[in-house]
Amino acid sequence: MKKYGLVIFLTIVLLSGCAAPRTTLSPMQVRNITTKHIEGDYEDIYRACITVFQDQGYVIKNTDMDTGLIVAYVDRESSKNSQFWQSFWAGYVYNKGTAVEVSCMVNKISDNASDVRINIQETTYSQWGSKQNIKQIYDKEVYRNIFNEIITEVKRREAIQGSSVKKEK
Repeated sequence: MKKYGLVIFLTIVLLSGCAAPRTTLSPMQVRNITTKHIEGDYEDIYRACITVFQDQGYVIKNTDMDTGLIVAYVDRESSKNSQFWQSFWAGYVYNKGTAVEVSCMVNKISDNASDVRINIQETTYSQWGSKQNIKQIYDKEVYRNIFNEIITEVKRREAIQGSSVKKEK
């Protein structure tokens, strides 16, 4: 009997050691993921951020060009089919969907450059609309893609402005 207890104990210890370790990011690591230095006119960068968020389906909730703040939101409700199967198998809808809120600060560094810092927060809602889980998103690939889209939009705006200046001459 003692043998089985020891085997069970060792199995539990070994299996708990197999879980993926949770890494905690330092504030500097978070800043490195969420902030990008972008070359261009402040207004072009600011408006490019708004355009990219709208292109991704976000609804712009608040903007203030003077401070550089942009707040955007998207509600990603679980499909009705998913909610049906949750209800069918579990007896209730345990995941009604998620809401993603993005805050973006565009900080003018010089006439030709700004730092853009983005914060993404995802909230999962239950059947009754209560918050189940709130988490900050720190996926490097997500931020890299957003920043690349912003840079592309800035360059597109600069190209359009450059071509309109040539036409005026």
